[in-house]
Amino acid sequence: MPSEQVYSLLFQSRDSTSSLYILFGGIVDPVSSRIDRFEVVAVGNSELINVPLSGTTFKDITNVCQKIKYEGKQLKNLTNKLQELFQNSGRSDDFMEQLIHYINKREDDKIKYLINQIGNQAMGNSKPDISLWYSLIGRDKIDEVGSGKSSFETLDQEEEQHESVPDEAPIIPIGTPTGIDASIPATASRVQFKFILSPVSGIPVNQLKPGDQIVVQLTGNDPTTMGIIDSMKLKTEDGTIKPIPATVVATENKGVENETVVKIGNDVFGKIYEEENSIKVRLYTGEKPVAKSSVSAASSSSSLEAGESSLLLTVLIALGVVGIGMIAIFVFLF
Repeated sequence: MPSEQVYSLLFQSRDSTSSLYILFGGIVDPVSSRIDRFEVVAVGNSELINVPLSGTTFKDITNVCQKIKYEGKQLKNLTNKLQELFQNSGRSDDFMEQLIHYINKREDDKIKYLINQIGNQAMGNSKPDISLWYSLIGRDKIDEVGSGKSSFETLDQEEEQHESVPDEAPIIPIGTPTGIDASIPATASRVQFKFILSPVSGIPVNQLKPGDQIVVQLTGNDPTTMGIIDSMKLKTEDGTIKPIPATVVATENKGVENETVVKIGNDVFGKIYEEENSIKVRLYTGEKPVAKSSVSAASSSSSLEAGESSLLLTVLIALGVVGIGMIAIFVFLF
């Protein structure tokens, strides 16, 4: 087989029981028996990976995975674990020998078995529904974005592969907002922020609901966030950023992971991802935070008043003692 030809291997793994979904795209070199390049992402929302494998290229899958990661919608720990496992498997002679053999023989069930073995190392034992699509392409086609349909050696083989794609899965165009992202207007400014926490009286992050008023702090050095910080004059003289109120617009809980969209001002939105349910977010009560300088001034004023009162009392006592002494002397003499 000529070395300039490689396999484009794409798959989706869907485990609705545990709400874990994986999208993978890789370039398999049958000559060197290695996975040259690959991209993988794990998510808790199946809609995020609802792209048709038939006619989709490795570059298409790469773009979808990178978009999910950029927007912070991935299950970060699971994605990192899968990245490590596929990297190690792609360098394993035994694994690659089996994979390439099964691809050449078009033994889909055995390919799915190999894929599931890697998935189980990251997620525990499960029986996900795995959809496959693979084809032989030239190296010069690796970075092409798909617009047509990949072809196999015969039409029968192409139809057989297409059957592995779930018919009930709706096709969502790449780039269309899904999930809670759909609650952010396309024209809105998107900023980065963090929750202001209140371990005692705060509300658990997984109990937030639309309409809740909370306290947040803008973070990040991106131009949009920095522009909003400047326009709202949130930076103090010492460089810290003042906390501000925000309204919860949408929330989504996926087990121990949470996504929250908030609205700040008229057309400013932000989305945050948290991996723990235990954190408690401070509710906004309408009270303005007391500045440190005001606290210091009040403290100094109180101290000054206390000092003055103490001095006055001492003087009065001294005058009283002197007065009593003078009266005593006057009585003694006369």
